[in-house]
Amino acid sequence: MNKSNSTSEFSQINIYVLGRVRVERDNKEIQLSTRKTESLLCYLALNPESHAREKLAALFWGDSSDTEARNSLRNALAVINKKLGNNFLLADRQSVKLNPEYPFWIDAVAFESQATEYLDDPIPDPNQFDADIYQTDLMSDFYDEWIFPLREYYRSLFLETLLQLTQQFRSHSDYNNAIKFARKILAFDKTNERAYQHLMFCYMTQGDRSSAIRQYGICQRVLLEELGVEPMPATIALYEWIKDAPAEIKPFEARISNLPVPHTSFIGRGREIAEVKQLLTSTELLTLTGAGGSGKTRLAIQFATDQLDAFNDGVWWVNLAPLRDETQVLQTTAKALGVQEIANQNLRDTLVNYLRSKQLLLILDNCEHLIETCAQVVTYLLESCPQLKIISTSREPLNISYETPWSVPTMSLPDLDQMPIVDLMMDYEAIRLFVERSAAINPNFGITDDNAPYIAQICQRLDGIPLAIELAAAKVKTMSVEKITARLN
Repeated sequence: MNKSNSTSEFSQINIYVLGRVRVERDNKEIQLSTRKTESLLCYLALNPESHAREKLAALFWGDSSDTEARNSLRNALAVINKKLGNNFLLADRQSVKLNPEYPFWIDAVAFESQATEYLDDPIPDPNQFDADIYQTDLMSDFYDEWIFPLREYYRSLFLETLLQLTQQFRSHSDYNNAIKFARKILAFDKTNERAYQHLMFCYMTQGDRSSAIRQYGICQRVLLEELGVEPMPATIALYEWIKDAPAEIKPFEARISNLPVPHTSFIGRGREIAEVKQLLTSTELLTLTGAGGSGKTRLAIQFATDQLDAFNDGVWWVNLAPLRDETQVLQTTAKALGVQEIANQNLRDTLVNYLRSKQLLLILDNCEHLIETCAQVVTYLLESCPQLKIISTSREPLNISYETPWSVPTMSLPDLDQMPIVDLMMDYEAIRLFVERSAAINPNFGITDDNAPYIAQICQRLDGIPLAIELAAAKVKTMSVEKITARLN
């Protein structure tokens, strides 16, 4: 490639769209001629595929005549090329796109990559996520129609990631950071009830009952003023427990639960919840089994949340997924319960002494790679703690005498040979899950007579497995349900 056509002669262009739009090279801001030109550049940067000139002209200058729109587009593209470099755009008579070989960086794309990687990582490190990259909402002072769905997408992704960060810091007993990120969530979304739950929990855990109660009052007032609703039952139950807890209670004992706060709605599973509840009345150890993605963890969280009032000493969650060393099972369990090691005492005995008189539900999540150790720890605890109940989730049973294994079923599906009418399709759990998760990504998504058969095929091909359905639903951002079905085929 000769020098006149090379992109290597240019230093990197940085495009900032999270907040005020600005374009920089070598820390110097590049001024574009008009806001329409800025908006066009941002559109091309956030949608890197090739775009027909007619579409761009209509999208940005649709209120002008066809000739004026084409001329305005031509002038805007000329300004971008002049300011950023002749090879920044790849354009011909029919189409335009950004040159993928040109050195440029976009803050929103960098944020999306980082957030997606964090959320997909089974063992994420909360300290590796740069929350400051998201300054404020996408192109906050622009009001073009094409911006609104993307703005909502990035905002939702940001809040979902912050909630996950908050939960992770909370589960690691890092309450200061959990409070910091919960407050950051409320700075962007003051009606986010899960953030208030985190704050109430963390303040009470630190022994600051008045701050915990104050957060409930703020939550109640904001929800009523902004949305006209009362707090969720889980928030009210947490408040009632905080209010009624003994004043002399020690901070680490103040925690009624360290359950993860789910970031998505719970779909269906009414029969399963009822069956788990019934089984737990007649067994000390219930193991939820099933393949990866079958919904074991989510079902356990929902069941445990519903049972918060059934155990005087709370419901406690132990996440074993990140562990690779079997010796850490006991320490991780003790840490989740707030049990401190005592000098010259075996940690197992310390844990048993703490649990012996407790009426408590303990949940050990993801035991499959530590089966033998988990079986030993559970056996010892159940032999010594008569009021203790344990739920474990695992791809296979623990195989001990106390255990009742229960296979988590897949979600309900329609019969493809006898498809119900569209109005009844949402009665099936798998269909409802796909539709709700798709609508969360694309607010315009809904089930119709045209797409219902494809949605049913997708859910059927994925055997009603929740994780697989959620991953397929995530594709509606870039693909139609027809194309998703074709890919599965």
